[in-house]
Amino acid sequence: MILKANKRQGEMSMKIINSYDEIINLLCEMNGEYDLELYKKYTKKISPELYDKLRIDSSSYDFEQEVLPILEQAMKEREKLAKINDSFSQVVNVNLAHVKEIIGIDLPVKIVLYLGLCNGAGWATTLDGEPTILLGVEKMIELCWCDEEGVGGLVYHELGHIWHEAVGTMNQPTNSVREKYIVQLYQEGIAMYFEQLCAGYFITLHRREEPWWSWCTKHKHELNQEYLRRLRENACAQDFFGDWCSYCGKSNIGYFLDYEFIAHLAEKYSLLELANLDIKTVYDEFIRYVEDEKTL
Repeated sequence: MILKANKRQGEMSMKIINSYDEIINLLCEMNGEYDLELYKKYTKKISPELYDKLRIDSSSYDFEQEVLPILEQAMKEREKLAKINDSFSQVVNVNLAHVKEIIGIDLPVKIVLYLGLCNGAGWATTLDGEPTILLGVEKMIELCWCDEEGVGGLVYHELGHIWHEAVGTMNQPTNSVREKYIVQLYQEGIAMYFEQLCAGYFITLHRREEPWWSWCTKHKHELNQEYLRRLRENACAQDFFGDWCSYCGKSNIGYFLDYEFIAHLAEKYSLLELANLDIKTVYDEFIRYVEDEKTL
């Protein structure tokens, strides 16, 4: 397992944990059949806290129906695993060197490449008391985010969440369904905008799926109107977010909407101001943004 502190002049303070070799060893030990006890031993090499964290996060899933098939498929994809490993090494060793220049602060963070329990391709969280980005290879394989752009986009996006939490109002208390989805729009929009700044060009979760992008662009106004309707009616908008959900047969369209919204706000606010908006301001700005579309 590679565990290293990576800080050259001008770079962020990072700890990199690349468990690729341990994943390969684990798969060899399992010999084609998932073994929970062997998996627990693997996670403890990364952190004593990791398994319980993953188990609790995925407790609402049906393991046999929703998790195990994705793990079993990942176990077969050795070439994709190797590609993720190569891409991850390039991203953390080379591509992240400029991020501190963009955000203007040092951002201590631990970045872990690991085999998870379908907890997400990317997860900004804490582990052992440290800000941590968890990158789950099983979800990266499922979603075909194995190349340098895919891995880089994930890292930049989750760094956006870590940065937002460090300097701004990312985790605001919510007291209603409306506030929950205002905050989700805000949080993911900041992360998407941060991702774009770091990459130097726009990366979408479906960047290779031109029909998806074209459809979202074509229906942008109607989608914004629908999202605003749900906010006003205090209604759930989960189908706008997550690869396991869909709206009009399209998944993750919320990430398109929130990026467009935050990019619009960036014309008015500085990056630090964007990171420190409150729920009411975000809601008021979204109403103006959607209503102004009517006059365009």
